[in-house]
Amino acid sequence: MISSGLEYDPTLDITTILSAKGSIEDIDKLINATRGYKLLLEEEIASDRKQEAAANEELSSKTFEFDKIFQDIEATRTFASTTQSTISHLTQGISHLDNAKRNLTLCMTVFQNLKILTDSYTRCKSLLAKDKFKESTSSYEIMCSLAENTFRPYKSVDEINRLLMSIARLRKDTFERIKQTYHKVIIGKAADAGQLESQLREGACVLLECDPSDKSQIIDWCIDKLLYEINEIFKLDDEAGSLENLSRRYIFFKKILNNFNSNFSRYFPQEWGMQLKLTNRFYEMTQRDLSILLDREFNGKGSSIDLFMGSLQTTLDFEKYIDVRFSNKLKGSKLSSCFKPYLSLWIAHQDKMMKDKLLTYMGSNTLDFTMSDSWIISSSADLFRTYRSVLSQTFELIENNADERVPILLANFFAKWLKAYLDKILKPLLLPPSVEIQNKEETIKYTVSLVNTSDYCSTTVEQLVVKLTEFSAETGKISQIFDEVKSDYDEVLAAGISILLNRIIQLDLSFVWKEFNNTDWSNVAVEDSSRYMVSMKNILSFATGQYVTDESSTLELILTKFNREVYTWNFLDKIIDLVTHDYSKYIILLLQRQPPFANLNAPRKFSPSTVTNIAEQFLLDLELLKNILNSILQGVSSSNQNSEGPAYKRVQKHIDANLELLLKFLKLLLAPLDSVDDYYETYKELTISNSNTSVWAFMLTLKGLEWDLALWKQYWTPFNLDSDDSTDEISKKNVLIFKWNPRLLQQFEYNMARVSEPAWSKFIRNELKISASRVNASRNQVDPHQQQQQQQSRSPVSPVLNVKNLVAGTRFFNRGV
Repeated sequence: MISSGLEYDPTLDITTILSAKGSIEDIDKLINATRGYKLLLEEEIASDRKQEAAANEELSSKTFEFDKIFQDIEATRTFASTTQSTISHLTQGISHLDNAKRNLTLCMTVFQNLKILTDSYTRCKSLLAKDKFKESTSSYEIMCSLAENTFRPYKSVDEINRLLMSIARLRKDTFERIKQTYHKVIIGKAADAGQLESQLREGACVLLECDPSDKSQIIDWCIDKLLYEINEIFKLDDEAGSLENLSRRYIFFKKILNNFNSNFSRYFPQEWGMQLKLTNRFYEMTQRDLSILLDREFNGKGSSIDLFMGSLQTTLDFEKYIDVRFSNKLKGSKLSSCFKPYLSLWIAHQDKMMKDKLLTYMGSNTLDFTMSDSWIISSSADLFRTYRSVLSQTFELIENNADERVPILLANFFAKWLKAYLDKILKPLLLPPSVEIQNKEETIKYTVSLVNTSDYCSTTVEQLVVKLTEFSAETGKISQIFDEVKSDYDEVLAAGISILLNRIIQLDLSFVWKEFNNTDWSNVAVEDSSRYMVSMKNILSFATGQYVTDESSTLELILTKFNREVYTWNFLDKIIDLVTHDYSKYIILLLQRQPPFANLNAPRKFSPSTVTNIAEQFLLDLELLKNILNSILQGVSSSNQNSEGPAYKRVQKHIDANLELLLKFLKLLLAPLDSVDDYYETYKELTISNSNTSVWAFMLTLKGLEWDLALWKQYWTPFNLDSDDSTDEISKKNVLIFKWNPRLLQQFEYNMARVSEPAWSKFIRNELKISASRVNASRNQVDPHQQQQQQQSRSPVSPVLNVKNLVAGTRFFNRGV
C-alpha cells in the first residue's frame, strides 16, 4: 500500500485503515507497526549513506594526471613535425634528381623514335618512288605506327609537325600509286605481271592494311571497275536489262567471276575475299534492279506467269551455283528475296505442276509400293516429297521475313491437291457396293494399300500442319484448312476397314454360318467340335500359329499387311466382336420361338432337354473358339514381335470378356428347368441378379419352356420377389449378351406385346411390363455398335469407269478369274 514515490499521499492509506469500526481499538497495534517500519527505513537509509561515503572515499583516492597526459601528446606532435621537416629537406635533392632522370629518358626515347621515324620516312620515300611496295612494307608500317600513335601529341612542335605533314603526303601519294598500278592491271596494261603480282599482293596490300579506309577505297574502286561493263550493258531502260535477259546478266557475271579468278585474284591476298565481295556487290546491284523490274511487270493486270517463273527459276539456279561455288559462305540477302511480294504467282504456278503429277499418277497402269513390305502407294510418297520441295523453296524465298499470307496460301494449295489426290487416286480403290468380289487377293491388296496410304497421308498432313504453323501466328486458321481434308482421309480409311471386315472376312464367315444352320441340331451328338467350328478354324487361323495350315488365311493376309501395328490390333478387336456377336446371334436365331406367342398349340422348335443337349455342344464349340481366337492373337503377336505389350494385353482381355459373356449365356441355356428355385438361383448367379424382365422372359423361350401361363408364373414368383421397384435402374437396363444383337430382343418384345389372349396379355403388360409403348421406345434407340457398322459400310462411291481406268492391266475387276 505504501508507495516508494516522492509524491506519496498518506491520507488515502490512513482513510482505508481507519474505515472499519474496530480500527480505533487496534490503533496501538497500528502505531507500533508504523514505528517499527519507520525504524527499518532509517536503518536502510543509514546503510545506503555508509556505502555512498565509502565509494566517494575510494574515488577521491584515485586522482588522474590529465595535465601530464596533454603535455606528452603535444610533445609527440612537435617531434613528429620536426622529423618530417628534416626528412623533406634531406630528400629534396633526390626528388629533383629523379625528375631530371625521367625527363632525360623521355627525351632520349623521343629522339630515338624521331630518328627511326625520319629514317623510315626517308627509306619509304626512296623505295616508293620506284614502286617497290614489297621492300618498303616494314619501314612503312613503322612510319605509320609512330606517326599516328607516338608523335601525334607533339604536333605543336613545328619541326615535328612539318615531318608529320610530309608523311601524310607520302601516304597519299602511295595510295595513288597503288591505285594507278591496279588500274593498269585491270585494263591489262601492266608490264612484267609476275613481279608486279608479288609487289601488289605482298607489298601494296600490306601497305593498305595500315589504313582501313584506304584499303576499303581500293577494294570498292577495283570492284566498280570490274563491274563497270555489266552496269553499262544491263541498264534498266535498255532491252538487255529486262527480265527476259536476266539469264544473260547472270551468265555475264559468271564470266566476270571466272575472269577475275583467272587473271586478277593473284594480285590480292586470299584473306581479302575479293570474289565474295565482288559477288556481294553484284547481288546488291541486281537486287535493286530486280525490285524495279518486278514492280513494273507484275503490279499490273497483264502479268505473265511464265516470265515470272522463268525469272525465278533462273535466279534460283544462279543462287545455287553461287552457293556451291563459295560453299555457302556468301552472307546477306539473296536475289530470290526480291520475288517474295509476288509469291502468290509462284504458288499459283505450282498448280500446273501438281496437275501434271496427278495425271502421271492416274496414267500409271499399276500401283507400285514404296517398299516390298510397306504396302503404301508410292505416288503418295512422291506427292509429299513434292510438297516438301515446294515448302522448302517457298520459305527459302522469304528467308527470315515472316509473311502471314504465305503459310495460308500454302495451306490452301496443299489441302486442294490432297483432296484431289484422295478423289482421283484413293477413292477409286474402294470397292463399290454394287461390284462383286472376283479376286479376293487383289481386293485385299488394294484395300489394305488404301488403308495404309490413307493413314500415311493423314499422319503426314499433321506434320505438314506443324511445319506451316512454325511460320505463322494463325495456327488455328491453318489447322482449320486441313481439318476437312484430314477428315476425308479418315473416312476413306474407315471405309477400307469396313470393306475388309464386312465384305471380305464376313463373306468367308458366311460359309461357317451356313454350315451352322445346316447342322441337324435336333439330333446332335456331343462328342467333338462341330463341323462349322472346324471350318472357322481353317478360315481364321494363321499358317504359323497353333493350327498349322497349308496356306495363309484371309485374316492373316490382312493382319500382316497393315503398315502400323495400331491398325492390326484394332482390326483384331473388330474380328473378335464380329465372331462372338455373330455366334451369339445365330445361337439366338436357332433357339428363338416363332409367333404366335402364348399359344399352347404353337409348335416348339426344341424341347428343354434338346436345348440342354445343344447347349452342351455349344460349350464344347466355345472351347475351340477360345483356342482359335487365342491362336490368332499369338500369330499377330509373333508377326509384330510384341508378345507382352499393352496392345496384346488389351486384346487378350477383350477375348476373355467376350468369351466369358458367351460362357454365362450357354451355362444359362444348360441350366435345367426341373426346379423353379434351382433355376432362379442359377439365373441370379450367372446374370448377377439381373432384373430386366424382357431378358428373363426371352431366356425362358430360348430354353423351350412351353406356353403354360401357370408354369410361367411359378418361375415368375421368385424372380418378382427379388426384383421389386427398388431395384437399381442400371440392372433393369442391362440386357446381358443381347446388347450385341438388340434387334432380336426388340423383336421378341414386339411379339410379346402383340399377344391377344387375355390372361397372357394381362401378365405381359402388368407383370412383365412389356407394352407397345415400351417396344417403340426401345426401337427408337440406336445401338452404338450397329450405328458404327452402318457408318463403316458407307463407302464413298466412285464412278466405275474411273476405277477401271485406274487399275487397267490388273486383275482387280477381271470377272471369271
